[in-house]
Amino acid sequence: MKPHSKRVLASLMRVTCISLFCVAPSMAQSSANLPPSIKTKGEIVVGINGTFAPMEFKIPGSSEIIGFDIDISKAIGNALGVKVRFDDQEFDQLINSVNTNRVDFVISAISDSVERQKSNDFIDYFRSGTQVYTTKAYASSIPNLEALSGKVLSGQVSTDYLITVQRWSKANLEDKGKPGIKILPIDTEANARLQVVQKRAQASAISPEVLGYLMKEQPGKFVAIGPLLESNPYGIMFSKRNTQLRDTVLTVMKKFFKDGTYKKLLSKWELERCAVPELTINGATQ
Repeated sequence: MKPHSKRVLASLMRVTCISLFCVAPSMAQSSANLPPSIKTKGEIVVGINGTFAPMEFKIPGSSEIIGFDIDISKAIGNALGVKVRFDDQEFDQLINSVNTNRVDFVISAISDSVERQKSNDFIDYFRSGTQVYTTKAYASSIPNLEALSGKVLSGQVSTDYLITVQRWSKANLEDKGKPGIKILPIDTEANARLQVVQKRAQASAISPEVLGYLMKEQPGKFVAIGPLLESNPYGIMFSKRNTQLRDTVLTVMKKFFKDGTYKKLLSKWELERCAVPELTINGATQ
């Protein structure tokens, strides 16, 4: 090796060492703050309901779960030096799973709400809401939310979407003497959508990012009805007994905000409009 090459190599090694000393203590400190149970198993178990593209979903014909929440979870695991295992389960089981330690935290397009804060803590990382929609076949007869008076709206059971629509219906239809929106609870978002496609319901409700993905995948098939209702945050959900893990993940997420990881992943899934300006704990007020 030439002397010049040796000097260059030595300089690079010094820069690398300096970089490692600058970065490593921060990451080591975060890892050190992990609960002992996670350190022992070297794994974080994340609860999801893999049916909400582009947040967490499977491409038809594949068993791999992908999406924005999946990428965030993997980035958290990498930052903390532990594996991430996903427990794909029914949406209405997620709260019970995190509170009985079946999973360590939940990240599954789950809304932070005052009611849920009674049993769980949330790191609010994403802005969403409830968007009512229908198919092109019904669009001309349902130009606005008021036109849903007396009609059937299907939606996934145990979600905020149905609760939001019921509140809107009471305030804007029933309290004014008009027939309310008839709610049809369904087990999954995909099956709720199918009710509209097969004309057993006239509308459904979902988050705007999911509807946007559906419109992109199936152009011209679905149409939004009315404005976004009750914009609210999604949160990474923890048991109230697991503040140590919550605070550790919060530290990592703050790093993602500073180093651009958060924006990069939002951009990958075309979700920039859903960014929050800052991370909050239990920020929902309704």
